[in-house]
Amino acid sequence: MIKAVLDRQLMISVDNDVGMLAAVTSVITSTGINLLANCAYAIGDNAAFMFVTDDNNAAKKLLESHNVNVQEEEVILLSIDNKPGVLRAVTDKMAEAGIDLTLMYGSVDPSAEVARIILIAKNNLDVMMLIKTELERS
Repeated sequence: MIKAVLDRQLMISVDNDVGMLAAVTSVITSTGINLLANCAYAIGDNAAFMFVTDDNNAAKKLLESHNVNVQEEEVILLSIDNKPGVLRAVTDKMAEAGIDLTLMYGSVDPSAEVARIILIAKNNLDVMMLIKTELERS
């Protein structure tokens, strides 16, 4: 199984202080918003957090009410069978098509049947077309 949908991720840039990720996730989840995916990293004194939630609009408003500057970016939510080689099949097809991925993150519990991956490409619509025409049907 390979399926993909376009969605958005929320992105924030904050000072790289101890506990900042805990504070931000606490704000988001305090009203019952569920984090579907997240990526966080620090470079020097700055930290970048990216989130996909089950209610991005509410999460964005909530963060902005706490004076957090929130940007949005289109992403591809990829769902694949949690089996060896499935992600490779997807990335091989993308490479063959000359698609340039700029970001990928995800994780899966080893016992889960489905893995969820967040992808961003220079042209997300090219990725969606490839997945819909060549991979979802196979």
